[in-house]
Amino acid sequence: MILDFILNLLLTIVWLIFGGYILFFGRRALWATLGVIGLVVAARLLAIFVAGADTGLALIELQAWGLVAIAVAVGVLGGLIGRYKPGIAVGVIGFTAGADIALWLYDIAAYLVTDVAQLPEQAVTWIAFGLIVVGGLLGLWLVRSYRDQALILITMLVSIQMIQTALGLNSASSLTAIILLSLALAGVLVQYANHLRELKASTPLTEPELSAETLAFFEDLEED
Repeated sequence: MILDFILNLLLTIVWLIFGGYILFFGRRALWATLGVIGLVVAARLLAIFVAGADTGLALIELQAWGLVAIAVAVGVLGGLIGRYKPGIAVGVIGFTAGADIALWLYDIAAYLVTDVAQLPEQAVTWIAFGLIVVGGLLGLWLVRSYRDQALILITMLVSIQMIQTALGLNSASSLTAIILLSLALAGVLVQYANHLRELKASTPLTEPELSAETLAFFEDLEED
């Protein structure tokens, strides 16, 4: 019992630290963003398709330590890619984040396929695979077309999800909505302000161009 409490406390602290860090610096800290997204998505996929659970945290509750180790390894690999291959990391973040968002539709798809359409459960797997591919491709297109803006949005969504999970906030509570929306707004503002500062710093200063009339005026002064 004590060990379980200590483990849950450590997980909560680590999740809050990474969630806060990604919320305010995720666009620039690609290693942390891709590492966490890789861990979360891998854990959720293993939970759904291997352990028969709903969330990645259920792997710890089920004490499926082998699956937890695989998810952690994926997260570490993602962190290394983000650290040493930032160009590749951006595309992987977009695809993985899109696939992760698509997974939230899994329960709805399973209900529609099995209960409404009366199709076999095997069809759910194929539909889930299709959702993952489509969501991943949309996420990849988003980061390729709007790199910085998309990264700010993705890191905000991932970090808010992490903070909500770590604190165990009730998603149906109005207080939870106020807290999460405030954090989301703060994260977007901080990251976008940093983005604007980087753009300003990278823009070279150019001397103002003089019009032909101005040049002629100064030439006349020199002749006089």
